[in-house]
Amino acid sequence: MTTTRGAFAQLLAPGLAEIMYNWQVQHPEEYSQYMNVLSTTRAYEEDQVVSTLGKMPTKPEGESIKYFDPTQGGSIRYVPASYGMGWRVTREMLADDQYNIIRQTPEAFMMSLREKVESVAADVLNNAFSAQTTVDGVALCYASHPLLGGGTYSNRSATDAALSVTTLAELIILFEKMVNDMGLKVRSVPRYLWISPDKQFIASEILHSQFKPYTGSNEVNVMQGRLEPRVLHFLTSTGAFFITSEKTEHRLKFYWRERPVTESQDDFDTKSAKYTIYGRWVAGATHWTGFAGSNGP
Repeated sequence: MTTTRGAFAQLLAPGLAEIMYNWQVQHPEEYSQYMNVLSTTRAYEEDQVVSTLGKMPTKPEGESIKYFDPTQGGSIRYVPASYGMGWRVTREMLADDQYNIIRQTPEAFMMSLREKVESVAADVLNNAFSAQTTVDGVALCYASHPLLGGGTYSNRSATDAALSVTTLAELIILFEKMVNDMGLKVRSVPRYLWISPDKQFIASEILHSQFKPYTGSNEVNVMQGRLEPRVLHFLTSTGAFFITSEKTEHRLKFYWRERPVTESQDDFDTKSAKYTIYGRWVAGATHWTGFAGSNGP
């Protein structure tokens, strides 16, 4: 659809004190706080898991040393998707706009862009209990991740319980005991608690209170200062919450294939002006270590 003078008649008349053109305060981006942000020049990036060598055995006197080979595990492919949108305005509308609002359309595109980028990244967490799989072929948050060396490990709460001291303690213990594919201790340190806006006050009560919340006793609050709460505005579940290590210790990834660019061009026949924005990116998770969560009640 082409924007004409009839659609924005007020922009053609002087005297408006302020024009609210989809105005919003620009807040810091969220996705780069929990995603390892990378760039790629390829059609896809692929991660392959190769195990460590497992636990070192004892060597009885006089016997030969045992030799071990790394085990090849699964792989995961990151394929960037293309995103874009456009808008067209007549030459007359562009010429008669008294406040240059129409020429600011590329800025409005950037608002739409930020929303999409954040949503694509947050969907890794939104789908962590279902469609978002890792190299082992199961969900990012799963009760029995298969290990290459045998056995399984869980990085989700035993029951989908509400955010509480008990549930956080369970996830922290899972975190502290986390192992790699050969059963060696990862020793990943839980650092951040990612929550929806609905749970920000409960999280603050649990993590910042001196005494254990919701009790009449003076028990010490063992959760005070254990995690740093972070609000994610793009979580679709109000009850789900997640714990992550520092980014260097987990494998949540966001690849930029083409960073977004805005372009404009005149249409020779209609004399209209056309604006577009286009980019390519992808987000995902290679491995589940350094990450744990609960799907809420």
